[in-house]
Amino acid sequence: MASQELALKLQRRLQWEEAEEGRPQPAPRALAAREPESESPAWAPTACADAELSAQLTRRLDINEGTARPRRCKVFNPYTEFPEFSRRLIKDLESKFKLYDAGRDGFIDLMELKLMMEKLGAPQTHLGLKNMIKEVDEDFDGQLSFREVQALSCASKFEAELKAEQDERKREEEKRRLRQAAFRELKAAFST
Repeated sequence: MASQELALKLQRRLQWEEAEEGRPQPAPRALAAREPESESPAWAPTACADAELSAQLTRRLDINEGTARPRRCKVFNPYTEFPEFSRRLIKDLESKFKLYDAGRDGFIDLMELKLMMEKLGAPQTHLGLKNMIKEVDEDFDGQLSFREVQALSCASKFEAELKAEQDERKREEEKRRLRQAAFRELKAAFST
């Protein structure tokens, strides 16, 4: 998902730069004074605004027709993005995140992660910490944002649920084997 977003951003950036190169530049003031007043420069701020508005309207039509996907909202709301978490759990995660965010920049970098793992009693090697960040770093900035930490918690929550389900299946299988063994014993006692 992140690589697709990055590819789209790069593609839009290239198109924007190509459009900038192809657009006639406004004439300098000295040259504009020599030109007749009746001719206006080919590029004007209104033309740019019209093109921008046209592009936005075209995109909106494409979204309504289903040919384009709407862009993700830039604002991160943990309550709507992770509905499986309770408000209390989100607040707890946020307080833990702020506790280990020593730089108070909204990100946990490599050194902060190292200190966090040491405080939790599970120190890691430098490469291990880098791999931990790489596993959940969606925007490839080498830091963990609160959203990425929350996604990590979500994944571990689902892993715990899957493990609980597997354990439950094992217990049921064991109970079934015990019932079958007890039935065989009773069958042997009655058949002799």
